[in-house]
Amino acid sequence: MRLREKIMYCAMPTRLTHLSAKVRRIAWQAGFAPSIPFDVGPFKYFEGGIIGRTETLRFMIDYMKICGTVGIFGISEGVMGELKTALDEGKKIRVFPGLDPEWDAMYEKLKCKYSDLFARLRGPHQLFNLVGAKAIGKTFWSNWLLEQLGDCLARVKNTTTRQPRDKRDYESYRFVTKEEFLKSRAEHKFLETVWYHDNYYGSSLGNIRKVLKHCNGICALTPKGAIALNRHRLEVNLTTILLVAKSPDILMKNFSRRKDINPERQKRLLEEARSFTLPPSVPHKKIIITGNNEEDAKNILKIVKPLIAE
Repeated sequence: MRLREKIMYCAMPTRLTHLSAKVRRIAWQAGFAPSIPFDVGPFKYFEGGIIGRTETLRFMIDYMKICGTVGIFGISEGVMGELKTALDEGKKIRVFPGLDPEWDAMYEKLKCKYSDLFARLRGPHQLFNLVGAKAIGKTFWSNWLLEQLGDCLARVKNTTTRQPRDKRDYESYRFVTKEEFLKSRAEHKFLETVWYHDNYYGSSLGNIRKVLKHCNGICALTPKGAIALNRHRLEVNLTTILLVAKSPDILMKNFSRRKDINPERQKRLLEEARSFTLPPSVPHKKIIITGNNEEDAKNILKIVKPLIAE
């Protein structure tokens, strides 16, 4: 990320001025230096004073253009104008919908005038996120979908510090040193990070956006990652698919195929699989993996194919 993109213009309605400190904190925790438009001066001197609303809005848009990233923290006519300008100018945009209780009502009201700007932000492409217990077959079904859908679908690579096992490993992972990984984590580049078998793994919103700019994408995340990704649902066309084994026998067969034959580890993974789920706050489609590849493939394609953008 270029230095100027680390400065975030925090677009928010006047009615949320009292939340400025919270907005600053959210932007900072996301890895940005926050710039609040209300910091230039009190309402009574600008929009409510001698400058007036029209010229204040023009000034705010000019102020926003200096910043490399725009954060949307609420919805109002002014914010919609700023969002449209940010899209026209090709600015980096992040969306934080949790603070504004009037978000949905105001957006529906103003959509008639400004069009569906969040749909424009998301673009035409869909991200399919496969979530499931270890050995459920996330990699297998990702590879199968990539083979079936050809140029319409591309893999979103995760980042890891482990060594590649073979050449095909480079199709699924971006390999970095521990120093590079920790630097990226400190710069808030990952949706989630996991420490597993003495190595780091991370999924990046930046990598997701790069893929979706040109194509539909597919990735596999942990429940923690799925929750983090769901916070960006206004920025990304997201379909989360939860894979659940119909019986433990399916996982046992996959353990054998992967040569994962340690009995204690198998027992632990089976116990984890029994409680594996996603919270109701994360919209998702559930597929029961039966072990019959033809039937399972049909069920997965039923979800994925209608949403594929050519």
